[in-house]
Formats: sequence, C-alpha cells, structure tokens
Amino acid sequence: MAAPTLTPTSAVSADAPKLIKKASDIKSPAQTKFGCKHVKELLTVKGDRAIEEYSRLMRCIRQEDNISAYVYKTADGGRVAIEPTYLCVQCPVVSKTRERHRKDHPFAAESSKGYLFCHDCKDFVYDPTFEEIRTGNAKKRKRTALSSEDKRLVAANSTPISCSATGLRGLYNMGQTCFMSVILQALIHNPLIRTFYLSEGHRREDCEREACTSCALDDIFTDFYGYEKHEGYGAVNMLQGCWKEGGALAGYSQQDAHEFLGFILNSLHTAIMDDDEGKLARHCQCVIHQSFGGLLKSTLTCSGCKNTSTALDPFMDLSLDIRNAPVLKKKKLNLVGGTATIKEIPPMDLTECLDRFTSTETLSAEAGSYNCQHCSTPHETKKKFSLSRLPPIIPIHLKRFSHSKSLKESSKIETKIRFPKSLDLSPYTTSSAARSKAAPSSPIVSDADAEEAAYTVPPAPVYELSSVVVHKGKIDNGHYISYARQGDEWFRFDDSMVVQVEESEVLRAEAYMLFYVIAEIGKS
Repeated sequence: MAAPTLTPTSAVSADAPKLIKKASDIKSPAQTKFGCKHVKELLTVKGDRAIEEYSRLMRCIRQEDNISAYVYKTADGGRVAIEPTYLCVQCPVVSKTRERHRKDHPFAAESSKGYLFCHDCKDFVYDPTFEEIRTGNAKKRKRTALSSEDKRLVAANSTPISCSATGLRGLYNMGQTCFMSVILQALIHNPLIRTFYLSEGHRREDCEREACTSCALDDIFTDFYGYEKHEGYGAVNMLQGCWKEGGALAGYSQQDAHEFLGFILNSLHTAIMDDDEGKLARHCQCVIHQSFGGLLKSTLTCSGCKNTSTALDPFMDLSLDIRNAPVLKKKKLNLVGGTATIKEIPPMDLTECLDRFTSTETLSAEAGSYNCQHCSTPHETKKKFSLSRLPPIIPIHLKRFSHSKSLKESSKIETKIRFPKSLDLSPYTTSSAARSKAAPSSPIVSDADAEEAAYTVPPAPVYELSSVVVHKGKIDNGHYISYARQGDEWFRFDDSMVVQVEESEVLRAEAYMLFYVIAEIGKS
C-alpha cells in the first residue's frame, strides 16, 4: 500500500490513535456566514427587499389551513399539488418542481416549511439570516452602513461556505486502514445516511458518549460537505472509536471490509439509539435499521407430509457464493508451437449468484438435521430463501475469501462477477416465490407468516448501483479501493487519492462488495 501513512499515538497507549483538538474547540473571531455565495450576493444587492419578500412568504406559509402555497398555475389554469411546491422569493410564481423559471430568480422557498432552495447550487441552503425568519426568531434590526474599517474586518474574518463542498475527498491511510476507508466512503456518498447527518440527525455537541463513532462520522460529514477542501482527511476520531469498541479492530493489521461494515452499522445504531441492546432488532426505528434492515424468509417443506414452516430473519447485507467450477480449455502456445490444456474460471453474472442464493436446497433426512413440527418425523426437506422485506439500501457481499478448516488455510476466489448498474430484485422476493408453483398450504400458521403479512414489497423493486468496494492482491497481502457515484459521475477512491472515472471502469471492477440503493432514492 503506497499511500501516505499517518501513525496515530495516544496518551493512554502508544498504539492507540491520538484524539486531536477539533476545529469547534478553537476560538476564532466572529464571522459573517452565508448559506452559499449566491445568498451572499442576494443580501448584498437586494438587502432589506429580499428579507421582506422572504418574510412575506413565511407569513403566508404559517397561516392556519393555508393551501395557497400548494396551488400552482399551468396552461390549463390553477392546479393543486399534494406534495410541497416551490415559491419564488423574487416574484409570485409557484412551481411544482425545482426547475428554475427565470435566470435572474435564483431562489425559491419550499412551501411546507419554508426551506430556502438555491437553483444555482441545486440544493437547499442553510443561511442564518433566512433561518431566523423561518423559525420565527428574527428580531427587527436596524441596518446601518459599515465603515471602511469594518468592511475590511468582515472581509478578513468571513469564511462563506462554498458550493463546491460536495464531499469528494479521500481518507489518509493511517496504517492498514484502507478496509475502513472504503466502507466510510460508501456511507458518506449514500443519500440516506448523508441526509441524516447533514440534517443534524446526530449532534456531536449533544452526545455524551466517549470516543463515539457516530460523532466521528458527524465530524466527517461536517468537514466534507461544509468546506471546500481537496486534501485528504485523517479519520483519527473514527479510528479511536473503532479501537475502543471493536476489540479485534485495534492495531495496524489488515482487516476485512465486510466485517467492518457489520461492526460500524451496529456501532452507529448503538450510538444513535443510546442503547446497547437489540442490535439486530427488526423493528428498530434508527436510521441504520430503517436504511439497511431487511427480512429474509426461509421456507422448509417436509417431503413426507408436505407441511411447510417459515421463519423471518433480519439481515443488513446479503452474502453470495461466487465459487464456480473451472473448465478445461486447450490453448495454443505460440512460442512452442503446440497446445496446452489449462484451467479457466468462467465469469458469472450477479443474477446467477442471486439465483443460486434463492434456489431450493435439499436437506438430508439424517437424524437431528430437521424434524417436521407437523409429523414429528425426520424426512428429506426442501429449503428455500426469499427476500420478504427489502430495505432502501442493500449491500451485497461477494464471498471472495474461502477458509478451509481441514487444510487450515485460506485462499481468495478470483471469479469475475458481472454486475449491472440497475438491479431488479423482484424475481427474488417472497411475492414472486408465492406466484410460482408452491407446496400445498400448511395447516399450521406460524408467527412468521403473521408478521410477514405486515410487510409489502414494492411493485418494482429496482435498485441503482451506488458504491463498489474492490480488494486487490492476495488474501494476506492486499489493498482496498472503492468507487462511489456522485450524481451521474463516478469517482475512484484510493486512500487519499480521488479520481473521476468512466462508468465502464466501475462495471469492469473485480468487486468484493456492492452497494445498491432503491431507484427513487438513488437518483437524488
């Protein structure tokens, strides 16, 4: 791993990362901040007029039983929108979408809460002046002209947040920490996790946990999306939190990215819910389980009495077998002039791996393997998996590392996996399995059957590729890199190095993990 290495230290242990002072702890002169440079231009040019127009819009939105903010005009006349509309701050135009109606009218207010939308940034912006008006905390202030000296003072101490702060930054390798970096990049560029942290879903200032991983992730989002920086980021606070909670993660040895994903999701859940219990609770309302938590249905069918029993198990990712039998091929040797027989491992499609995962498996009738609860007799049993509840985000783990207990050795499976940009999971859902030819209905209705009735799979569960994690090298001497999508563009993250790449390079990558996001969210 040729990336630059930072070696953290600690007052507690020489091997532990050092907790550095955070920027928020350093006192600095008062600064004039704006939501973006376009808000700054608006307040500089329009001033009181812009504040008056926005205040008028907020008074309209706050009126009881107000529907005027949801009425917009088309060529056919007035229409009412169910979803919030966008009210131009500069004129009376109301739009159903975020599309700009005039080049010189760059701002709109969202009609339900009054959030300020900047057409130039193509995003909502948080500005202290307009936020005071929106929340009703604005005080009437007398605006006076600044003296030349005051203007120089403000200019020297103002640091407006740039619209170029889009989160495209690398992470320094702090000693075999690439396994952590690739998973963090997948979370940073995930729309649901990003929205939660940028909307202050977890505030470091309000958290009392020591070495909290959620606070560390909040720091990363603040730094990545709050400032226009291009150098790498040293995730020392995150590393410290992982070492404190992770046990086996402590030290500088290479770790498995898939295992780290399971650790960090559980750690974030615990920090957000402030509860050490129920880490796999299927009904948890935290952003982690609401984003990643799905239900896998297993169906067992007894070959004797044809009774079926079902169980629902929570999952946070899908682990798929990619082992493929090699084929013998004759290859012409140009130098020798003869031919040789070699073994080649043919590539597989991701859909083949999913087909294998959800195909029917036969369990033998050996004693103790499975006893039918209906006939209480061991019989050969058919077992089948299906996806009962689909989460908005599905990480797919491709089992590239094989461990043999008998030979006491591990190896890496080099099977090439072809994966799509858009993935339709409807063939692998429980509703699809129910439409196929099934065994006769069981006289026993399990708790799993009753619970499953509460969930419905989307009619078109199409997912968009969001991130790809790649493991390069051998099992005991490798390196992780990742790809992540920002809008319609793809970027490669190799520790602190970030490079824009073509989509074709991403789809050719030898993936170890794939992150798919439900299409409606993934396009945002």
